[in-house]
Amino acid sequence: MQSAIDQLNSRLQHHQLKELLSDYQRLSGVLQAAQLQHLYQLACCSEVKYLFLQNVAAHLLEASPLPREAVSFIDDIDKLSFFTPGLKFQNAFSITDQQGNTLLHHLFSQCRADALPFNYLRSLMLFESNESLADALTTLNHDQLAPIGCFIACNKNTQMLAKHEFSALLAMMEVDQRHSPSAVNALISQLKAFYAPHLPTNADCKVLLCAAYLQVSTSQLITALKQS
Repeated sequence: MQSAIDQLNSRLQHHQLKELLSDYQRLSGVLQAAQLQHLYQLACCSEVKYLFLQNVAAHLLEASPLPREAVSFIDDIDKLSFFTPGLKFQNAFSITDQQGNTLLHHLFSQCRADALPFNYLRSLMLFESNESLADALTTLNHDQLAPIGCFIACNKNTQMLAKHEFSALLAMMEVDQRHSPSAVNALISQLKAFYAPHLPTNADCKVLLCAAYLQVSTSQLITALKQS
């Protein structure tokens, strides 16, 4: 792995971008993921080189699909922002890892209350060519959860969202309106596990979001959570 990083550094140092691209296309998914992660780390260390390195990453993702080994790495809005120019290529948002997770599953499961991605993603859906983004929002992982389901059930954040983020999340819920019985059951089961051994109230943030997502009343949801 270190040799792939050293090779990348050498190509960057000598501005051998065509060779860098050719090298990348011959690498395994694991090594491609390592190079993409290294580019991000370099960009974080140099504001001057950020746009240049972002452009390099975009060219790599245009030439070769996002490796499934890199899906879990894009787990916060800073990484999402860095890779955004390249994610519009090769249906990157729809690519899944071995657990069936898209990068949205990882992003939504782990995002912090002070760094939510929903408004940013809604802007991408409105103003950019990101068809795979809408597809990713409806993708179920191996636990039968879509990304929004992961945010509701798995994210530790239980605070009410800021108004603009809440509005953006509701807009994305409109994209993901078809819920299979298995998906509904999976989400309910995850919420039961999250709140065990105590049940939430009707005013709980997750209850409100889940009820809106499943298009049911909060009382119906609480009843479902009480059932064994």
